[in-house]
Formats: sequence, structure tokens, C-alpha cells
Amino acid sequence: MAKKQHLGRGLEALISVLPKDIGILSTASSAVSVETQEVKLLPISMLTPPKWQPRKNFSQEKLEQLAESIKSSGVIEPLIVSPLDDTHYEIVCGERRYRAAKIAGIDKLPVIIKPLSEQQKMLISLIENIQREDLNPVEEAYAYKKIIEEYNITQEELAKIVGKTRSVITNTLRILSLPEDVLKQIEDGTISAGHARSLASITDTRLIYEIAEKIVQDKLTVRDVEEIVRHLKSARKRVSGIKQQLPEIRQLESDLGRLLGTKVRIVNTKNAKGKIVIYYYSLADFDKIIKKLKG
Repeated sequence: MAKKQHLGRGLEALISVLPKDIGILSTASSAVSVETQEVKLLPISMLTPPKWQPRKNFSQEKLEQLAESIKSSGVIEPLIVSPLDDTHYEIVCGERRYRAAKIAGIDKLPVIIKPLSEQQKMLISLIENIQREDLNPVEEAYAYKKIIEEYNITQEELAKIVGKTRSVITNTLRILSLPEDVLKQIEDGTISAGHARSLASITDTRLIYEIAEKIVQDKLTVRDVEEIVRHLKSARKRVSGIKQQLPEIRQLESDLGRLLGTKVRIVNTKNAKGKIVIYYYSLADFDKIIKKLKG
């Protein structure tokens, strides 16, 4: 019950900050308040999954667990649906319950019927998923992006709506700058949201791929990756005043990097002096490099 109330407050906050001409009325807020709405039983065949659903991945294991609960206790919380025609209704909130009920073989579901605009459907679906923490980091980032673009609101306003800080919104949105392959790893759960936020602060795509691979292979912690990023930024500041390397030097860096399986930096100074910097990202990584150097 607490989550439903939280969701309602979020929608009311959103209504108060959005432009008046987008068609978001008080019905969007009241739609999530089941205490004041009539609950009806509808055949599950009359329900249609939402096209605005920001959540793309549903755990089959968790759906089956919910299905077992539904078999023994029924569907306690009604779904919110909106009429498509006289005999079909689009699910606005509760697709997970709908999917689990189908697995459980349930014929009818409790619903609250609310006529809603397309914008209201999208809005309620996005906010519900965000506040229930049903989205993976990439889905959540796309949901934030869609709300901001669709309703032309600021990150600060969105932060108030979903009950998070602005920095959380900013860091989550930054994840979308990562390469598609890395985003897929985040969606799969092989790279966590904490890892992703650190990776998103790196501008070198090659480095992002390298560190992402080491996160998986060497099981780097979020703190490990944060330390790597801090070191990279510190090193970048130290060499920022050095003139651009000659092509021959860059080629040597690349050759050495492939040989050792890590990033290598050659720093030139005056009088034909300089240094070779070999990067490692974990103790296991360090051991591999030492073995290669010893031949």
C-alpha cells in the first residue's frame, strides 16, 4: 500500500510541474488511488499489454514465483486499465501481475477502469516502474530520457517527481552514452549500475571496452573501477601539457599494449628521455603482466 501512495504523490507532483497544455489532468493522479475507485473483474482475454511499457525484460523465474503466489492468494492489488474499445482494455499498471496470472491459469483479474489519454498512459507506466524499482539501469535511463523529452521538463523537476536527487538522474542518463555492447551487459546484469556510472565518465571508447571486459573477467568491484577512473583522470591531467605523440610512438604503444594485454603509455621528455607506463586494473591483471614480462 505504501508504494501505491508513493506513486500517487509522484504523479501529483508531476502534474504540478508539467505544462498545462499537455493534457495531464487530475485523473492521472486519481487513477493510481485504488481506495476511491471501483474494482471490477474482467476476463484476462479482454486485457492487452501496454505499448508504453518501459520495462523490456521480465524474469521468468520471478514470474513463476508470482504465479505460485497468485494461485494460493489470488491477485490482491488491482490492475489499472484504460478502454481501447467496448471489449478490450489496455493495461496501464500491472503487466507483471497480468503475465503471472496467465502462467497461473487465472481467467479473470481485478481491475480499475480509467479513460486515459496516450500521454497519461505513458506517464503513469513510466512513473510506476521507476518508483517500484522494476527497471534495470538502462531501462530506467531511457524512461527518464523519454519523460524529459516528451514533457520538456528539467532534470531537477524529474528528480522531485521520482523522489531521487538530481545527481542520480544525471548519472543514470549518462549511462546511455556507453556503447551498445556495454549497455547490453548492463541490461543482462553482468555489469552493475555502479560499474556503469563509472564507465560513463570515460570518454575513450576503447578504454570503456577494456575495463568492461576486465569487470567481467576479473570480477572487479565498483570501488576497483572507481579507482581506475580516478587514476586515468589523474594521468590525463599530468600529460595534458605534453605535445601530441608521433605516429611511430603511438604505434609502439599499440604494439606493446597488444603484447601485454593492457593499456601502455609512452611519455616523451627532453634529451631523448621518457618513461613507459603499463596499466593494470587488478592484482590478477598485475600477475598476468609480470608473467608476460618475465617471458
